[in-house]
Amino acid sequence: MRLPYIVFMSFAVSACVSSGQQQARSMPPANLGSTQATPSAPAPTSAPTYTRRVTYGDGRYILPDGTTVAAEPGGGFTLSNGVVVPPDGTGGIILPNGARCVSDGSRGYLCP
Repeated sequence: MRLPYIVFMSFAVSACVSSGQQQARSMPPANLGSTQATPSAPAPTSAPTYTRRVTYGDGRYILPDGTTVAAEPGGGFTLSNGVVVPPDGTGGIILPNGARCVSDGSRGYLCP
């Protein structure tokens, strides 16, 4: 007989206690089940790393592989396979693969 009385009093007391306290707000879970990627800042672009050097001396260019080619009167040079490597108009040259080499300040070039 006492058990129903104790259960009833427990509910009554818990209702009085919880009604005097501020209710906690439920927060939705962060990205629970989301398949979308979160936006991120674009990767910073960096300057190319120049690892090869084309040097100039006595009217000839020495390529990174050690071969030498004659300098063209208007700038640039012609490779042994006949491909012309033209000047780009800003002191550099454009390689056949589209890479741009910049001037080294001594009529040579720094290439990526």
